[in-house]
Amino acid sequence: MPQQQIHQWMEKSRHFLRLDKIPPLPRKIIVSVAGGIIFIAGVIMIVTPGPAFVLIPLGLLLLSSEFKWAEQASQKVIDFLHQARGKWRQFRRKRNKRRTRSSG
Repeated sequence: MPQQQIHQWMEKSRHFLRLDKIPPLPRKIIVSVAGGIIFIAGVIMIVTPGPAFVLIPLGLLLLSSEFKWAEQASQKVIDFLHQARGKWRQFRRKRNKRRTRSSG
């Protein structure tokens, strides 16, 4: 996902959550607390049962609406997920080719 698309998506989500109507300082505090709690809960869920790999990126995306460092981190996560998806698809194609050759 190109950088410009991410900015557009963040602006749409900020508008959807009505964060653009809140003054900057309270908005930053609200986003910091909510995003931080979601992110920390995701980190805790790495070692406990729960959807850690959903909450960590979600917390980063929320934090990235206000903080540049979180935007850079979420961009790395998104790039990693795109690479992993490509490798997974490649793996499935190879596996399906092997199955069709062995069964045919």
